[in-house]
Amino acid sequence: MALTVMGLGIVIWQSYARAERRKGKHRPSPREVGHAAQVYLRARTHQLREDLALGAGPTVEDLAQAARIRRENLDVFGKLLRTHRQELLKLADAKTLTPERARAWLERVGELARTEPRLEEDRQAFLLEQEGAAQTAEALQ
Repeated sequence: MALTVMGLGIVIWQSYARAERRKGKHRPSPREVGHAAQVYLRARTHQLREDLALGAGPTVEDLAQAARIRRENLDVFGKLLRTHRQELLKLADAKTLTPERARAWLERVGELARTEPRLEEDRQAFLLEQEGAAQTAEALQ
């Protein structure tokens, strides 16, 4: 489960994934992340619809937690997702949902989040945290 949450966060903040690929560090493969995202979205289809309509709820909180969005920015994140709910619901349609589309859905959430300055600050903090963890792991080896 932790790998899935980490994978979801990585995809949401895609630039980290690209940086890690260049470094060659072990992380969930795009296929693993896509599959995990597909399972997550399928299992929470009804809740996702409700949460995107409200801009709040368990799925919004899960995504925010995976991306390390600070609690004080949860409402900003929820409103942003609500504004784009039609697009996001179309991408997450259970009839056409594949691992690739689920991954594209997460990437789109990340693209949207990067348009909001407060969420961009959270992205930068996430990246710094991940870099610090990578440096610590290298030092321990």
